[in-house]
Amino acid sequence: MIVVPALLSLLVTLFCLLARPTRDEAEQAALLPFADDPPAARRLERDTGLRCEALVEVPFEPLSRPPGFRLDA
Repeated sequence: MIVVPALLSLLVTLFCLLARPTRDEAEQAALLPFADDPPAARRLERDTGLRCEALVEVPFEPLSRPPGFRLDA
């Protein structure tokens, strides 16, 4: 009866050790807050030497108003 919980514990520990992110993946995850701000990502790369590989260009979308919308001041 003791063998089953011990084996299960060993399997869970082994899975956790093998599933953890690599150093590079963890570093890129830490840089994600800069991914949607290209100027901040460039400053970060200039100051630290770390490059954000997931840089995203956010397209500009003007605010749309529903038909008949009018703001009365």
